[in-house]
Amino acid sequence: MLVIPQAILDNMVDHARELAPHECCGILSGKDQVIDECYRITNILATMSEADLSRFEGAKLSDLQRLSPEERADIAFQMDAKEMALTQRDIRSKGLDLLAFYHSHTASPARPSQTDIAIAMEFESYRSKLNLPEPFHLIVSLQNSHLPVIRAFRIQQSHAIEISINPLN
Repeated sequence: MLVIPQAILDNMVDHARELAPHECCGILSGKDQVIDECYRITNILATMSEADLSRFEGAKLSDLQRLSPEERADIAFQMDAKEMALTQRDIRSKGLDLLAFYHSHTASPARPSQTDIAIAMEFESYRSKLNLPEPFHLIVSLQNSHLPVIRAFRIQQSHAIEISINPLN
């Protein structure tokens, strides 16, 4: 179970709503499956070159190539590497751990897409070299904008396993 203060859950929903129709993304830190901090990270997908899109595969790459750069951020995300590095430095300075990544789905359910799973597996391939704990993956769905849904997952061996979230008031 993942414990997340209600204020952080609200912050994630606010972030998703502020950037809609683009996907938002960010990092959550804490200790022992209790989230203490939320870091909003810039989704740079709209500014990426065609060559940079090579990290995406198959149908997702095809979809991205057909869209304008601005529209690409509506269906996918790429976290800004510099912001991620600064966030990780801040997390370490506070004695916390990077516990989770989050992003939004503005028009689809709160469940990992095949692209989300592929990106998680890519991260997993070098996570241990960075001495980082296995992260949770949270998705904020705005499919029903009046009733946002947040779900958490562990993604292991290309399978998403839902983890319960315990909101903390």
